[in-house]
Amino acid sequence: MSVPLLKIGVVLSTMAMITNWMSQTLPSLVGLNTTRLSAASGGTLDRSTGVLPTNPEESWQVYSSAQDSEGRCICTVVAPQQTMCSRDARTKQLRQLLEKVQNMSQSIEVLDRRTQRDLQYVEKMENQMKGLESKFKQVEESHKQHLARQFKAIKTKMDELRPLIPVLEEYKADAKLVLQFKEEVQNLTSVLNELQEEIGAYDYDELQNRVSNLEERLRACMQKLGRPSALQVWHCLARLCHTCRCREWC
Repeated sequence: MSVPLLKIGVVLSTMAMITNWMSQTLPSLVGLNTTRLSAASGGTLDRSTGVLPTNPEESWQVYSSAQDSEGRCICTVVAPQQTMCSRDARTKQLRQLLEKVQNMSQSIEVLDRRTQRDLQYVEKMENQMKGLESKFKQVEESHKQHLARQFKAIKTKMDELRPLIPVLEEYKADAKLVLQFKEEVQNLTSVLNELQEEIGAYDYDELQNRVSNLEERLRACMQKLGRPSALQVWHCLARLCHTCRCREWC
């Protein structure tokens, strides 16, 4: 609810309260609830006691009068004499009424100050609520902007990583090849172990010496033959291999 509506509600409630109090209290204070206007025998109506005295000059004086266009008196207002007012019971009632009206005025002033204070508090709370609402809006906007920035950064990162997908596929294929190579190496290792078992305990240096010895004997054989034919060289090699017992090397 906005402040203008609150102000209107407070003013209307205050006016209703004052009107209710006046409608219940003022008639009893001025005697309207018990006084009945009646006509006394040989006299006119009295607004204070119900009957005007027979001789208004005894205790009443003319306060005001009204005349028509022809000069005839149509209305006369009389009031008690000043000497009678101090002893009149109605004067005491009027004084009491005046005191009560003054008390009511003070109460209304206190109520007005309290209402003004409450209105100031409501206005302050409304300003605080508006400030909190603006802060919530700022936080919401900043949160949305932060989410948008994060989403944009993630999207950019995904765009950067997208070209790596084919590379990963290639790595998968390479991994399969590596596994195949590993299996082949294991097979070769087993084959080499078998060859090593077949070769026996021959030393590499010893084999190298034997090869060198065979080469020297081959050159010596070729020198003896002069310029041999291919068939003669082949027979020579076969003989060397047979004599050296290294048929498996020929």
